[in-house]
Amino acid sequence: MRKRIVTQPSLFDQAIDQLMTMIKPEEDLKKMDRLIDKNPEILDCVHAELVAKKCNTGCKGISAERILRAAILKQYKKYSYRELAKRLNDGVILRWFSRFHSAKIPHYTAFQKAIKHISFETWDKINDTLVSFSKKAKLEKGLTIRVDTTVTECNIAYPVDARLLNDSIRVLTRLMERSIESIPGLNFSFSNRTRRAKKRCYQIVMTKGPKAKRRRKKCYVDLIKVANEVFDTASRCCGELSENPHWQAPYFHEQLDHFLTLSAVAIDQCERRVLNEEKVPASEKIVSIFEEHTDIIKRGKTQSPTEFGHKILVASGKSGIITQYKSYRGNPCDGDMISDILEDHKRQYGRAPRALAGDRRFFSADNEKTAYDSGVKRVSICKPGYRSKARKKIEKERWFKRLQRYRAGIEGLISGLMRGYGLKRCNWKGWQGFQNYVSLSIVTFNLQKIASLL
Repeated sequence: MRKRIVTQPSLFDQAIDQLMTMIKPEEDLKKMDRLIDKNPEILDCVHAELVAKKCNTGCKGISAERILRAAILKQYKKYSYRELAKRLNDGVILRWFSRFHSAKIPHYTAFQKAIKHISFETWDKINDTLVSFSKKAKLEKGLTIRVDTTVTECNIAYPVDARLLNDSIRVLTRLMERSIESIPGLNFSFSNRTRRAKKRCYQIVMTKGPKAKRRRKKCYVDLIKVANEVFDTASRCCGELSENPHWQAPYFHEQLDHFLTLSAVAIDQCERRVLNEEKVPASEKIVSIFEEHTDIIKRGKTQSPTEFGHKILVASGKSGIITQYKSYRGNPCDGDMISDILEDHKRQYGRAPRALAGDRRFFSADNEKTAYDSGVKRVSICKPGYRSKARKKIEKERWFKRLQRYRAGIEGLISGLMRGYGLKRCNWKGWQGFQNYVSLSIVTFNLQKIASLL
C-alpha cells in the first residue's frame, strides 16, 4: 500500500532541518509549503487517486505527499523529469520542499509514471479546494469575473500531407519488422519502402521554381502509391497476427490496427487535397498520426492564423486567481460558454457575480439576457459589427469602460501561464494527458498566486 506521508523520519533528516535554518528557501516556496499543509484535502485527493485499483502487496512506492510536491515543483520550475530527479538529488532546499529530506531520490521514470497517473479530475478537486481556501481567507470574494480563451498547442510538427504519409509508412514498416522479429514462425515478408518515401517527402518539401506545383504533384503521386502499397502489406500482416497464437501477437495486432486506421485517413485526405484539389473540412482531417486528437483552430489571429491544439477557457477574479478553467475538443464558440461559467461560479460562491467582463467573442443578446437573469448587475462585453446609438451609449458608459480595462488583465494572466507554467505547448501524450497537463499548470499557478497574496 502506498503511504500518504512518510511519518517516520530518519536520523539524517535532522541534518536537513538544521541546514534549512541556515539556508533560507525562496519566499514563494515557503508559503506554498505552508499552504499545502493548511489544506490536507489536497493530499487526500492525490492519495485516493494513487491507491485506487492497486493491490496491497509489493513495493510501497513514493508517498503521495512526495509525488504531489514533486509535480508542483516540476511545473513551477519548468523542469523535465530528468532534471527534476537531478535537482532533487543535488538541492537541499528542493529536498526539504518535496519532503524527501535524506531519502534516496527515485529514478526519473518513477516520477513520470506517478505524476502522469494523477488525473485531471483530481487536479480539478485540488483547484476547487484552493479556490475555497482563497474565499475563506478573503483573497478572492468572487464579486467580479473576467473570462477569455486561448489555445495550447499539442506536441506535433507542422502538419504537411507529405510528412503524414511518410510517418505512416515509417511507423507501419517498423511495426511489421518488430512483429517478425518478436514472433517466431510468422509467415510474412515485405519490401522496406521507407527510404523511397523519405526521398519523395524531401523532394516535395524542397521543390521550388515556376514548375514546382507540377513537379510536387508528380512526387505526391509516387508517395501515395508507396503509402497504398505499405498499407495493403500491413493489412495482410494484421490479418495474420489476428490468427497467430503467440502471446505477443495481440499487442502488435492492436498497434497495427490503430495506425492503419489513421493511415487510411491520411492517404484519403492527401488524395482529395492534392490530386483532386478538393477542400477537405477540418472535421475530416487529421494533422498527426501520433496525436490524432489535435484540433485545427482558427481564431482570426494575425500572427497565428491556424493553431494546432485545443481551446482552453480561463476565468479569473479580481485577485488574479483562476477560479475556472476547461479544455475543449473542436473549436466551440466562445459565446456558448457563458451559461456554464455562471453556473460554476454559483456553485463556488453561492451567488452570481456582480459584474461580468469578456471580449467580443463572448457577445450575444441571449448571453446578456442570461447573465442579467442569473443576477449579474453589469455585463461588459463589446458588441462586434454594427452598433445602434443606444448600444454605443452603453459602451461609452464609465462602468463599461472600467470593466473592459479590468478584463484586459486576464491577458496578462494567460501570458504568465504560457511563459511561466508551460501552457504554451503540451508535451504529454493523448487527450487524457493533455487535460492532466493543463490542470497541473493551472493548479501550480493558483498555488503560487495564493501563496504570494498571503
